[in-house]
Amino acid sequence: AMAGHGQLVMLAGEPGIGKTSIAQELTSRASGLGARILWGWCYEREGAPPYWPWVQPIQSYIAEASADVLESLMGLGAADIADIAPELREKLPELEPPPALDSQQTRFRLFNSISSFLNNLARSQALVLVLDDLHWADTPSLLLLEFLAQSMTDSKILVIGTYRDIEVTRQHPLSASLAQLSRSPVFRRLTLSGLESPDVSQMVRSFGDENASTELIEAIRVHTEGNPLFLLEVIRLLADRDSLASPTESGTPVVLGLPQGVSEVIGQRLNRLSPDCMDILTMAAVIGRQFEFKLLKNLSEDISESRLLDF
Repeated sequence: AMAGHGQLVMLAGEPGIGKTSIAQELTSRASGLGARILWGWCYEREGAPPYWPWVQPIQSYIAEASADVLESLMGLGAADIADIAPELREKLPELEPPPALDSQQTRFRLFNSISSFLNNLARSQALVLVLDDLHWADTPSLLLLEFLAQSMTDSKILVIGTYRDIEVTRQHPLSASLAQLSRSPVFRRLTLSGLESPDVSQMVRSFGDENASTELIEAIRVHTEGNPLFLLEVIRLLADRDSLASPTESGTPVVLGLPQGVSEVIGQRLNRLSPDCMDILTMAAVIGRQFEFKLLKNLSEDISESRLLDF
């Protein structure tokens, strides 16, 4: 991207796998290389303004830039951008309202104005734009991302998007956008998986417990599946109990609990599910971690096979 070959990279994975942490590490390094960093994030709750993940980085730049610079970078598109970022009118009070058009034309004009602004901004200094938690993004924001991807092939822009892949069903708006973006030459996707044993060992030892047994470290990895958030909470729980350095007898299974923080994260996700889905999950949990679909179908005979697959 810094050489003028724009890139759009999606970081996908389950909650707590480290998507945002990797983006933060990358932006820290990019800043050290002279790139400009802008962040936007999506809001889980209802009521967020349209284009919220785009409004935030635009607002942050408006706050630091002079009126002359903003006018130069935005040009005639400033009036369109001011519709979603009213702060711009404080810097450019003489802006005239854009002419009234139908909704599709207005959206296209906004997309073109924001895309041109970002490409102009990246000409003098490489730009890294992070859009966090895109599984919560509104559809217009995703369409704007598709639009920008078409114009950044020869730009100095790196867009980093993060999303929870377990949230993105076939009906999810992000699914359609990913299908469109996958056709673009600038698009890349990185799906994060859990940490392996050497990394788990390093995390345990970072708490000062050099004497933690190999058996305990492997038990922690299996229990958490290497999820960094889950790992950290389990390690803290064991450290509070002074159990990290405790020796284990050969052949004795290591018993690990479920930290309160992890339980709360899981509960927050379960609260969004329907009662029928919760019933199915309960049956599946009783069966075990692995099972045949036929068994679950037999236990939930009141629910059709297609409905069960939708869960």
